[in-house]
Amino acid sequence: MTDIKLKPLTSGWILVIIYVAGIIGLIVPQTRPLVQKLIGVTLFLTFFILFCYHKKWTKEFIFSAILVALIGFLIDVLGVKTGYIFGYYQYGPTLGYSFWDTPLLMMVYWLTIIYITRQIAEMIAGDAFVTSILAGLLIVLLDYFAEPFAIRYSLWKWNMGEASLHNYIGVFICGIIIQYIFRMAIKYPPNKLALPVYLIQLGFFMVLFFLNK
Repeated sequence: MTDIKLKPLTSGWILVIIYVAGIIGLIVPQTRPLVQKLIGVTLFLTFFILFCYHKKWTKEFIFSAILVALIGFLIDVLGVKTGYIFGYYQYGPTLGYSFWDTPLLMMVYWLTIIYITRQIAEMIAGDAFVTSILAGLLIVLLDYFAEPFAIRYSLWKWNMGEASLHNYIGVFICGIIIQYIFRMAIKYPPNKLALPVYLIQLGFFMVLFFLNK
């Protein structure tokens, strides 16, 4: 996967085009149902392109990445089943096949978001605990703008109608814990696509957030 011919800048612009097309497709009523069905595909495609630029595919990294994905998935399972972690919510049909009432794609989501926020945090600080806190804040920022999108397009829904402070505290704490475990378990070189992916996703959610106000 490290032999990819496209430069990170080119892949970044490809993702920009995909996400801009997604915004337009969701705004236009005639194309909205089709684009909504492609949300899960876009999430997986982003994950795939991002990890094409990962270097050093060691056994330790692969094991750590699988562990992060599973921990994130199990946290969501507990969240859905108990309501203690994020509040009471249920997943909708948009993200596809579910196990224990939780879409399997959430493993892809957790690994992607933990990976890219760690990369960004490590650009700012070197200490494991500080980078974990910074990464946790970046996750919360993204989640804040993603919540209305997720509710509107049936990724998940909250019993109270919208995400509460409980959710953001839970996301922050879980983000810090997973980040710290990942940070202590494995070191790896920077991925040039990590920051662009975060900014593209944040921009996507922010545009739809303000357009739907």
